[in-house]
Amino acid sequence: MHQALQIARPEPIRIGPSPKVKVQSDNDSSALIDKAVNWSYAILILCIAYQLIFFWSLANLTAIGYVVFAWILFSKFFLSGAIMKNYPFSSFIILGYTATQFFFPLLFISLEMKPLIFNLTKPNEVFLHSTLALLVLLIAHWVYRFLPVQSKRGAGSFLKSAGYFKSPTIVQLWLMGIFGLMANVYVYLFSTTLGTEVTGDALGKTIQAFLPFSYAPYFIPFAALYGTDRKLPKNTIPLIIGFTVLLFVMSIIRNSRGAFMVGFTSVGFSYIFGLLLGVFKFPDIQLKHILIAGVGLWFINGPLGDLGTAMVIVRSQRNDIGKAELLALTLEAYKDKKAIVLRRMEDKALESDWDERYLNNIFTARFSNIKFTDASLVQAAKIGNNNVAMRNFSIDYIWGALPAPVLKFIKPDVNKEMLYATSFGDYIYMLAGGGSVVLGGYRTGHFAGSGMAAFGWWYLAILGIGICPVFLLFDKLTYTTKLVSLDGKYFKYKLNLSMCGLIALTSIFQFLPCESVVNPLTFLLRGYIQMLFLYLIIFHVTRFISNSLFKSIR
Repeated sequence: MHQALQIARPEPIRIGPSPKVKVQSDNDSSALIDKAVNWSYAILILCIAYQLIFFWSLANLTAIGYVVFAWILFSKFFLSGAIMKNYPFSSFIILGYTATQFFFPLLFISLEMKPLIFNLTKPNEVFLHSTLALLVLLIAHWVYRFLPVQSKRGAGSFLKSAGYFKSPTIVQLWLMGIFGLMANVYVYLFSTTLGTEVTGDALGKTIQAFLPFSYAPYFIPFAALYGTDRKLPKNTIPLIIGFTVLLFVMSIIRNSRGAFMVGFTSVGFSYIFGLLLGVFKFPDIQLKHILIAGVGLWFINGPLGDLGTAMVIVRSQRNDIGKAELLALTLEAYKDKKAIVLRRMEDKALESDWDERYLNNIFTARFSNIKFTDASLVQAAKIGNNNVAMRNFSIDYIWGALPAPVLKFIKPDVNKEMLYATSFGDYIYMLAGGGSVVLGGYRTGHFAGSGMAAFGWWYLAILGIGICPVFLLFDKLTYTTKLVSLDGKYFKYKLNLSMCGLIALTSIFQFLPCESVVNPLTFLLRGYIQMLFLYLIIFHVTRFISNSLFKSIR
């Protein structure tokens, strides 16, 4: 046994040579990543075999080739223990992009027994643009790692001094979740127009900004991620289940599938993140794990998928009836399996110039619907590259990220209400012939189509340049501490993650693909600053309440 390790103070004064023997972490992240990658290849091989046997075609084979190339490129030349530990959050962005654009589509479309190129009008262009974007992201990350702005994190940094790396207590996380739940209640029960307004009263918008903190309690079981070794209280899991039921009811009242799904993804992504960082031990796969995974897939594709379809069935009535009635109608629609089947058949038969049909399961589609890429590229082909209107809309969208008073002073001609009440999917569809009636439909666009339409192939350069500061700022929410043994002979490094970044973990995973290459720029102008500001407020408020009322509970 090595002597106890202690945190080395900044710039320690030593007599004799520095410690030279590095102690292995309890869970070697490189070995864990190798195991995870090997399992991913096994899954890929099964899916590819299925695709080639039942859906043989040159177009499908080409698409599979892109997936294999992208996954090998990512797993062999980027994903490593060193990169994950030194650049955790930025690496998770690239993992999210690679998974949602390549790995997940092949996996989930195979589970639904359909070809990889199902309903894709431009399959080759879809995977070509996705692959080129991945190459740009990998190059951008390589450049980012060598930038001189890789300044110190941790000791002496503003974020550490302000308290961003202080581990919240269990009570604090519950309080954050309660505040987030209360924000849901206020926005969707008592101020129903606030959720759809671009601008509004400052207090209402501030309350709305606290919605993401609803998911803070889901990080209680993963305390090792944010630097604590506390034991999990016995009542934690039952309390989280009860809290999940409340969020489930709120998601039905909101008629929002995503609101409920984020709770599950927070747990899943936290565990995956911990595995890749070596914080958690990779389990020895046994029959029970396979059975649990099978039950999970059944739950997602069965009951959860039916619930999502039930929400869609009653969606047209959500503005005309009370919340209690909406909840009752949703549960009634969920029980009517015939109505669910008919609705899915209607969706399959629906013909439209804007077609988003790819996966039947509307929950898995949130993480793997490459039809968004296809639909955007189809519309981009109609209006051509370097379209002036699309480019002006994209540039104005950047200006729109500024607070309304500042925007009115700097760019009074920019209509923020119109910009942020319209998605990039809506706008490109309108330009392609859909007419102004389609604005406000919030169709999901993709940066490949909107980028080609606005900037031509230069969109890839804009993506690469814009994403570098995003990488930098997310990784500022991490730092490494050197732990040195008492005799000075041994050392190891401990990774410290801010809860501010962990709460946004699902958003980080889904940061790309975004609707436009200007989205990273709007995040830099407002999103990141707002994220830091809100976390600082809620951390210190919950800390004060916790210290005042719950001194005995940590």
